[in-house]
Amino acid sequence: MSKRKMSRKSKLIWILIVIGFAAMEFPGILFVGDKAYPFLFGIPFLYAYILFWWLYLCVVIFYAYKNNWGRFHNKS
Repeated sequence: MSKRKMSRKSKLIWILIVIGFAAMEFPGILFVGDKAYPFLFGIPFLYAYILFWWLYLCVVIFYAYKNNWGRFHNKS
């Protein structure tokens, strides 16, 4: 039985995805939600924060798609 090794790109993509999800679920963001009118680009701060990380993850997933992420190549 052969062991499959993850490439450097695969590890990088996994790390970027975990960072994105961890930032979306970061509980410390709730401390700034009570401030007086925190707006970014005309929308409430919490919406802008989540929108930014959502866009970040879309870019990471597109990068992964373009690099055939998740496909192991057999060198037999």
